[in-house]
Amino acid sequence: MEVELTGRAAGFYRWLDWPVRLVVVSMLWILGVAAGAVVAGIAPATLAAHRLIRSYLTAPEVHAWPTFWAGWREWLIRGQLVLGLPLATVWVLAFYLVTARGTVLAVPLSLVLLGYLVTLWLLPAVAVAAASRRTTEVWLLTLHVAWRRPALGVAVAAALIAAGVGAWYAVPAALLFAPATAALGAVLVSSRRLTRDIPDPTRSDQPAR
Repeated sequence: MEVELTGRAAGFYRWLDWPVRLVVVSMLWILGVAAGAVVAGIAPATLAAHRLIRSYLTAPEVHAWPTFWAGWREWLIRGQLVLGLPLATVWVLAFYLVTARGTVLAVPLSLVLLGYLVTLWLLPAVAVAAASRRTTEVWLLTLHVAWRRPALGVAVAAALIAAGVGAWYAVPAALLFAPATAALGAVLVSSRRLTRDIPDPTRSDQPAR
């Protein structure tokens, strides 16, 4: 039986549901990664988790299990290109960074890698929001979202990293929230940017930029 919350405190009590939702999303993400034998499961599980978080924010009623696995199946193949290829590129950049350690290139390469990681953090949220677009368009949209007005994205990413490091030393069990919390932050940041800065191509009443 579903209880409808009303009154001034209704919004507050609804937000109390979020810790449970975050744990559910994180657990489903772990199962999704395992279902794809880790290597093939990271991309679809991550994209499905972002889709579930987006559904929690926009839909009045969400069934977590079917929503996640429908997204996982949808992204199983395409997700390897949309997200899997950029994830693999991280290892290439990390290799060059290790190679350049102790040289004058170490600092600029470190900055490039950090900027790339911030962009990559937002990529799944943008991909879910723009699922009908081609892969190259999704990548370009992500660059737009991440770096046209970077202050908010960088600040949220830094706060999440600080919270993760603090949890690692203080309450390691809290890291169970990490995958879903990172996804929630990315969805909130990207949704704000997509709404404010990028016109919806399906609507004809918006002025061209």
